[in-house]
Formats: sequence, structure tokens, C-alpha cells
Amino acid sequence: MTKITELAIIGAGPAGMAAAIEAQRLEIDMVLIDSGARPGGQVYRQTPPEFEDPPEPAAKNIIATFTRLAIPTYHYTTVWGIFPEDGHQLLCLYGPEGVPRRIRAKAVILAPGAYERPTPFPGWTLPGVMTVGAALILVKHQHILPGRRILLSGTGPLQWVLAHKLIAAGAEIVKVLDANPFPWRGWRYVARLWGQGERLKEGFDAFRALWRTGQSVQWGQMVHSAHGDNQIESATIAWANGSNPQTIAVDTICLGYGFIPAVQLSRQAGCEHHFEADLGGWIPTRDEWLMTTIPGIFAAGDGAGIGGKDTAYYEGQLAALGVAQFLGITNEPHRVFQVRRDLNRQWQFAEALVTLFPFPSQTLDLLTDDTLICRCEGVRVQDVREMISAGATTLGVLRKLTRAGMGRCQGRFCTHTLAAILADQTGQPLDQLELATPRPPVMPIPLHGLTDES
Repeated sequence: MTKITELAIIGAGPAGMAAAIEAQRLEIDMVLIDSGARPGGQVYRQTPPEFEDPPEPAAKNIIATFTRLAIPTYHYTTVWGIFPEDGHQLLCLYGPEGVPRRIRAKAVILAPGAYERPTPFPGWTLPGVMTVGAALILVKHQHILPGRRILLSGTGPLQWVLAHKLIAAGAEIVKVLDANPFPWRGWRYVARLWGQGERLKEGFDAFRALWRTGQSVQWGQMVHSAHGDNQIESATIAWANGSNPQTIAVDTICLGYGFIPAVQLSRQAGCEHHFEADLGGWIPTRDEWLMTTIPGIFAAGDGAGIGGKDTAYYEGQLAALGVAQFLGITNEPHRVFQVRRDLNRQWQFAEALVTLFPFPSQTLDLLTDDTLICRCEGVRVQDVREMISAGATTLGVLRKLTRAGMGRCQGRFCTHTLAAILADQTGQPLDQLELATPRPPVMPIPLHGLTDES
């Protein structure tokens, strides 16, 4: 069965929900597709209904509006491929009974969000090592502590938020490490803090919670290795340059080194991409309406460049306005101006954050020959370096020779590290490296999902 619609929106996070609400106002026939059970995405993830927890204040209004409008939504559903068909886009879906296997849309808004940047180091595959986001899901949305003696290592305010939640839940925070030096330059961005009271309060509350436990953020330090038999037992921490190492007993390490845009669908669809380090890596090239180089395919939110939930919200609105123009629907100039103004203000704040908390280049120095790079295929750093020394100068060749990036995740968790090693060893600029195009299905689905036309 193929459903026909004017607009298909992929992702029910801030960008996807905002796009859907705006499209509903514009009376655009649409459907929203999301892999989750409830709207909110990762950043506004709701607890299971059994917990009866209300959405967090920042998410309450948008989720309430989205729910009230009864926007057609397919939950628990994966879009595993997008293909051109007679001037439209054909979306291939896999979901529960009642979900069409194909959707034919005049326009598509990609709002897949982002995923956390993996940062390999010796011992990073031991049980007990997880990302900040995974720990937040456990403690906020499942009411489960990820551990008892917890070390946080990474950069940026999300670590402080996690520390606050863990302390409130009864965990012991051993240390909070930020690989970057203290952001003394922050005073330069005071003007960009205007209207960011909610974010500032969240950061202040987190710092206050740490201070009350006798902890503080230790700047310029990071975890260098993890140790244990079948479980984290200790970690070696040091200054970012490796000096003054010390080993401490912990049972959990939470890593927070930023995010990577989820561009698998935009790449598979054939959209042009370019590299922007400050925005998380490779992102789709877009015009002023957020339309990609494929007519009718728009990209909004962190899946098109890391900017945070508020930036994603206004990008979702702008993408819907762009769809309206693409479909020949009249836009109100005042509404367009308002959305662009609000979006610009949020981007100013996002750019300040990435300037103060950049991804630390020292993470590449953590890699040893035996460190796993590709967990799916069991490829080590030594395997990669040997192939580069033997003449592999592109990511495509490196992938074929080592199988790194050819597992279930299709390189989502190893491509950026592979690219960094290749660029470092060959002297090529990162932005000159070409990524391999993901092949459908871009996400793992059962075999029958590829052929079922019901």
C-alpha cells in the first residue's frame, strides 16, 4: 500500500514537531513518521505512560500543542530509504500493522536529529562506559541509575545537567572533567545570552548541585583509559595533553563530547553535503528555506547541523514555510520575518557555545594500536593505520580494505574517527574527504521489511 501526501516529516523531535504544527496551520496535507513511541525525540523524550511523569517544562507546550492538533503520526516506524519517483519522493517504511510500507510525497522534511559522538580510547568498550545521553535516558526517563561511582568526561554544559540529575537520584559523582580549558572568553558573548534565561538557570542549578557535594568541574582534563575485567573498575585520567595521570576507582564512565548530525537519509537520498566542524561534521547543503540540493527535500534541526533544541524548533518552522513556498502556497511575509529573526537569535547562542566548548583535538592522541575503532566489524586502530600506510588514501578504499563502517551501523559510530585518522596520517584536510553513500536500508530492519508491500 502506498500513501500519497503533500508532505512527509521524518522525526518527532523539536524540529519535526514544530514543522508539523506550522504545516498544519498552513493547511498542508501531511504525515509525520517517527521511530519512537511518543513525540519528543531524544531531547524531549517522554517517560513511559506508566510513570505518569509530566513532560519537562521546556517540552510541555510544544508536546501539548502537537497532541491537541492530532497530527497524523506513524510511531515505531523506520524510514529505511528515500527514492525519486516522477517528481515526487518515495519513502520506504517499516513499522507495525497499519503503517503503509510506502509513502509518496511532494515534499519531505528531514528532522532526524543527531547522535552522540563516539570517542574511542583504551577500554571504551567495557560495560559501564556509556554516553551522557544514554545516562540521561536511564535516570530521567527510566528512573534507573547507570552506576554508583560515576566519572563524567567530555566537554560542555550537558555534562553539568547530567551530574545534577545523577546527584538528585542518589549517585556519587567522583569527578566531572572538561577537556577544554575554563571558558574565560565567555564574557565576550554576554549579549548572546539575552532571552536564554531557561538555559542559564539550568546551568546554574547544575553547578550549585555539584558545589553542594564538594565537587566542581575540573577543566583541561579527560579520561585516557578504562580498566576492568568484564566491567569498569577504574579509570586513568590526566590533563588533555596526557600529563599528570592518576587512576581512580569508578564503576561507570559517562562520555559527552558533543553530537554528530544524523545524515544517513539525506546522504542516501543523494543530497549534496559539506563539512562544517563547528556544526558536527558533514551536513546537507541548504538554501535560505532549508531546502537541500534535491528539490522538495528539506532538512531541519540537529540533523542538518548541531544547534540545540531551540534552534531546531525554529528551523522546523522555517522548513515548513519553505515547503509552503515550494508547493505554491502563499506565505505571510511577517511570519517569515519573525521565524528568521528568532532562528538567528538562537544560532548566535549556539555558535557561542561551540566556540567556548569545541570538540577537543586531543582525543586522537588517546588511540593505541589495539583500540577498537569499528565495533561492528572488530577493526582496530592498527588495522586502519596499516592500510593507510599501504596506500589507502580515501574513506571508500579504507572501508573496503578493513570493513570498517560496513557493519550494522553503516559507519555511524566509526566514520568520524576513521576520517580523523586518515586526515592526520595523510595530511588531507577533513573537509576534502568524501563519505561513502549509505545503502538502503539505512537502519537495520527485518528482511521481510524490504519486500512487504502490505
